Amino acid sequence: MLVRGLESLGLIGFPCLLGWAFLRLFSHNPLESLGWMILALPCAYYLADLFTGLVHWVCDSFGCETTPLWGPMLVGPFRRHHRDPLEITRISLIENLGASAIAGSVVLALIHPQKGDQGFLWHLWLWFLFFGFLSNLFHRWSHWPRTHKPRWLVLLQNMRLVLPSEAHLVHHRPPFRVNYCILCGWANGLTNRVPWARIEAVLLRLGLPTNFD
Repeated sequence: MLVRGLESLGLIGFPCLLGWAFLRLFSHNPLESLGWMILALPCAYYLADLFTGLVHWVCDSFGCETTPLWGPMLVGPFRRHHRDPLEITRISLIENLGASAIAGSVVLALIHPQKGDQGFLWHLWLWFLFFGFLSNLFHRWSHWPRTHKPRWLVLLQNMRLVLPSEAHLVHHRPPFRVNYCILCGWANGLTNRVPWARIEAVLLRLGLPTNFD
């Protein structure tokens, strides 16, 4: 109950904080800000996809479902998702997007543009947060049966603008260590080159056990 309440607050707070931050960026010079935004969008999309891959690996391989807050909101959903991949299509949008909304709200409260700020890096940062928030929604869509998908979604997945089902489902087959990225899959080419098992072995020697199975 506490977790769902926090997730609901996050879903209210995140769009408000993000909208407020964008207003600050565009308040000084809207035309210049528009130019920076166009440049930042594809970069932010790729970086957000890459970040989701890292978070996915961490939640698959480390931590415990009963760890306070972190466990129920992040580790638990990823572990349950591997046991029942279609669960993500049955849960509420609050549960699906809540953890990302909470994280985004906290980060925006700490790091946000001031009035008059603009430039590429601020746009990159805000769009990165927005796309990171959307990642679990696109992940959810990748598990919808094709017969339930509207045509616009099939088109976007075929264009690889959102996470394609075929690419993501590879992650749910042995060895379960590829295609971690869940926004669009653009960064899978990079993350699939990372020796995840070797990294886990090094961390184990340093005293951090893995829960990967």
